[in-house]
Amino acid sequence: LLRCHGAAFEALGGVPQQVLYDRMRTVFAREDPEAGHIIYNRTLLAFARHYGFLPKACRPYRAKTKGKVERPFRYVREDFFLGSRFRNLDDLNAQFRQWLDEVANRRTHATTRRVISEHFAEERPQLLPLPAGTFQAVLRLERRITRDGMASVGGNLYSVPNATRRRAV
Repeated sequence: LLRCHGAAFEALGGVPQQVLYDRMRTVFAREDPEAGHIIYNRTLLAFARHYGFLPKACRPYRAKTKGKVERPFRYVREDFFLGSRFRNLDDLNAQFRQWLDEVANRRTHATTRRVISEHFAEERPQLLPLPAGTFQAVLRLERRITRDGMASVGGNLYSVPNATRRRAV
């Protein structure tokens, strides 16, 4: 998810001030119903700080707060992918970029009644600048070492030094 966000920010040439999220486990650690707020995933918060945007949660059971996020996928599938052939990933990306430039971004959007590329050109100055480097996410797993000096990771057992026995590492 974070790698896709970074790629999207690069493609846009900047970072939005806010990113609206549905209530998914990769974004939210949990919700605190007593305090009435959401506890965000620590890695997502570090990512948001790195890029300078504010993560914002959709209201639960309120479809209108999400906007129309799924319709563009259908449009891309039906207008670009159906009937197309690609030699490899680079060819797919080149054809997709050409389709965006010549077809998708030149059309008048059905809801806003505006040409997409012109509308984005007006909004582009509102984007925050990209940071100097990409976000370096590190997957952290905590494991308890068994008394015989083994750690379980992904269903496999690995031996560890004696000093780590019966401790969390």
